[in-house]
Amino acid sequence: MVIDEDNSLNIRPRNIRERILDAAERLFRQYSYQGLRMQQLSDQLGLSRKTLYNHFPGGKRDIWRSCVEREMLEFAGRLSLIVEDCETDYVERGGRILDIGREAVDLFYGTEGLISSGEDKDYLFPEIKSGYVENLTRFLEEGVRIGLLRKNLPVRSLSEVYMALISAWGQPGSTLGEGEVKSFPEFVETVMFTGMLTEEGTRQSGRLQLRGQDRERMNNHGKGKKR
Repeated sequence: MVIDEDNSLNIRPRNIRERILDAAERLFRQYSYQGLRMQQLSDQLGLSRKTLYNHFPGGKRDIWRSCVEREMLEFAGRLSLIVEDCETDYVERGGRILDIGREAVDLFYGTEGLISSGEDKDYLFPEIKSGYVENLTRFLEEGVRIGLLRKNLPVRSLSEVYMALISAWGQPGSTLGEGEVKSFPEFVETVMFTGMLTEEGTRQSGRLQLRGQDRERMNNHGKGKKR
């Protein structure tokens, strides 16, 4: 059954918009941007296509951009909270930032990622990306200030490179995973352990390496259970 917004039990427009985005994100990941049809989304939600276009006048492209923007803002909010939390251990916070990077690569650029279709990678939401860079720069500056990262690091440039890697790692045709390291987080951790840390930072980073080993053991244990 397909219903119009006017007959949808007085559901607030924002709730309808969020419902549309929730369903669209699932379907984009299932069918890709190019494969999804507006009629499929209409059928999934039980809403008319007229209602979909009332909320997203640009149609599928408008919905897709809104899905990506919503997720980028969520990641940006989490990153900001980590950077602001100066009371928590710096190395542990660094591990959480790597986790965000890992999730972002999977969500946006994985085999079922929101941007795996190759749409507009290079100019999506520059104002949000600049916020990511600012927060990462602040975090690296803190590491220098407390003596865990080397002095005179080009922290702004490193932040830009980090963001560029998130975008580039999962792009179709990317050969980044064909080198010595096979994943984005592994690459960043290797760079941190070998190039950025002071002697004290290297000593403390062992805790982050153990954290990664524990996560890998848990993943392998989970895979064993599925067999």
